Amino acid sequence: MLEEQLNQLYEGYGYRKFRMSKFEDYDLYAQNKDFLKKGHIITFTDVDGSLKALKPDITLSIIKNNSGDSEKVYYNENVYREMGGAFKEILQVGVESVGQIDPYAEAEVIALAAKSLEILSEDYVLDLSDVSFIRCLLGGMNLSQGDQEQALALIAQKNAPGIQAMADRGILSAQDAQAIQELMGIYAPLKEGIAQAGRLARDNQSWEILRQLSVTASMLEAFGLNGRIRLDFSLVNSMDYYNGVIFQGFLPNIPFPALSGGRYDNLPRKMGKQVGAIGFALYMGRLEQYFSQERQYDADLLLTYGPDADLAKLAAFAEQIRSKGCTVRCEREMGPSAPVRCRTKVRYYDGLRPEEVSL
Repeated sequence: MLEEQLNQLYEGYGYRKFRMSKFEDYDLYAQNKDFLKKGHIITFTDVDGSLKALKPDITLSIIKNNSGDSEKVYYNENVYREMGGAFKEILQVGVESVGQIDPYAEAEVIALAAKSLEILSEDYVLDLSDVSFIRCLLGGMNLSQGDQEQALALIAQKNAPGIQAMADRGILSAQDAQAIQELMGIYAPLKEGIAQAGRLARDNQSWEILRQLSVTASMLEAFGLNGRIRLDFSLVNSMDYYNGVIFQGFLPNIPFPALSGGRYDNLPRKMGKQVGAIGFALYMGRLEQYFSQERQYDADLLLTYGPDADLAKLAAFAEQIRSKGCTVRCEREMGPSAPVRCRTKVRYYDGLRPEEVSL
């Protein structure tokens, strides 16, 4: 089971399983709507009159329950979200590290994200960015809030002509437009990408961010991860939520990110907790259709029997077949019935021997 493999991975790094009920006080989500990507939540009134909600997210509950101490937790919980115009119950698996987030703690969570993807497919890719570096670059260009948002949207699309159009309208200088276009063009293994980004660093803060990224890259190599983690500054999603490293994981033949995460110190601070936080979530409920293979047969052997069959001997015979690793379905012959998909169909009779059944 994939879920069990993931649990073992997280427990191997000392992470504790986080458990919660299916619902939370609605106020938790109402006060943090900017964190939730979609505002629609299933609510109901509890017997005491309080307004409750089926949980659309796990991270908020983890931060709410944090006492200000360092903790490392993982979870596999069902969340309830709107998808395609309807609410769905989705299994979400994830990791959160809360507390004093030093370079080791940050690199460890990124490594767990990569190793989680590796369990699903060795051909995974984990794209990584740092929103602080992007903010530094744009912050030195004297852009209005609206122009900065437009530039970010174009960076996310890797839309170089759009950036050039901003320069043509005088919003960006030619030098600034070229810098943004170079930023968008970076897509390389982490250390190589950091070296390329060095050409764009304009102040001490930018250099410090790249130095921290270099430390992270070295630690990820120490965790045994090489070549599958790439620097991609077009990851600019949720910059109002993330405040540092962000990442997304991709798997072959799956047309959406399988995993997303990053550093989100702003959320615990908004909730009055002086801690840092980094984590990620795997959307197992959405991935199920790509990994679950429908069984071709309901059973290897369909064993039918008549009304006079010795049922105790029938049960013993079926167990003998199952002990050889085959699946057996027993059905009484009672006229027309629903079709059963099986490799072999045999009518049981007293004295039938297992070696007489060809599977």
